[in-house]
Amino acid sequence: MSRKSINNSFDSLWPSFVDVMSNLFVLMLFMVVIFLMTNFISTAINPTVKDDRIAQLEKMLKDENSLNQRLIANIKAIKGDSGKILEDNRKKDKELMELYNTLDMTNHNLKKEEVKNENFANKVDELNMFILQMEGDIIKKENQIKALENNETNLKNTISKLNMEMQKLNDVFEATDKYIAWQKVQIVELGKKLNRALANKTAELWKVRSGFFEGLSSALVGNDNFVLDGDRFVMPSEVFFSSQSAEISDEGKIQLRKIAKALKEAMQKFPDDIDWILRVDGHTDITPIKQKAGNKYKSNWELSVDRAVSVVNFLIDEGIPENRLAATGFGEFHPLVMGKDKKSLQKNRRIEFKLTEK
Repeated sequence: MSRKSINNSFDSLWPSFVDVMSNLFVLMLFMVVIFLMTNFISTAINPTVKDDRIAQLEKMLKDENSLNQRLIANIKAIKGDSGKILEDNRKKDKELMELYNTLDMTNHNLKKEEVKNENFANKVDELNMFILQMEGDIIKKENQIKALENNETNLKNTISKLNMEMQKLNDVFEATDKYIAWQKVQIVELGKKLNRALANKTAELWKVRSGFFEGLSSALVGNDNFVLDGDRFVMPSEVFFSSQSAEISDEGKIQLRKIAKALKEAMQKFPDDIDWILRVDGHTDITPIKQKAGNKYKSNWELSVDRAVSVVNFLIDEGIPENRLAATGFGEFHPLVMGKDKKSLQKNRRIEFKLTEK
């Protein structure tokens, strides 16, 4: 209820109270009158008790008058007090108004404080959330630090082990370096020994080759077709084959038998520790192979290889071991002389015998 409605209710209540008191006074007078009339009637009916009743009535009337005077005095006192009460009520109402204003201000301030408190509570909640988050981050960081410390410890242990391994490797390397240095010395010494052995083998091979070529020269004495060129014994292809053919002629077989005989005689003098081989090389000139019926060769290369193989097969038939022979064809690609004249072409068509090591 508002302060204005309270004041209006109080102002309308006081007149009603005065009316009630007035009506009560009138009612009491009416009852006294009824009582007096009743007594009067009763006295008229019974004259014997008239004097007593009159005395009683007079006493009652006197009491009633005294009561009425007291009531009137009380009403006057009440009216006088009512003014004071109204004034006090106005003062109290004013004080109440001030209290209500103070209450409104207090409520307003309380609402502001509530808003502030609510904002503060929100900020507190945010701060609590932030603190929780920071605590979680701190825990993560602490775990990371512990993990890093563990990793550091593991790394230190690993580095210590690696240092020990490195020390072992250094010891091994040092020993290896010493061994390598010793090996180098041994290799140098071995190289010297090998060089001496190779020189001896080369000397022996040259001796064998010289004996072989000397035997060939003796076997082919009076034959102007062969040529001794360094480490090779060269004979024209015409001695063994007809043009564009790999079939050995009769004259060629005679010459090859002499070569086989000289080789077999020389073989008896060869040292057992020399792994020698007689290489038979076939060479042609630059004249292209004529493509005609019955000619099985497509190139000079094929012809040179086939001629070398024919010579090797003949020597095998004459008793030369197969593992001591090799057939090689060079075609027209390794001429002795450059030129296209008849003499140059004839010189380049040849069979070469080369005694060498495997």
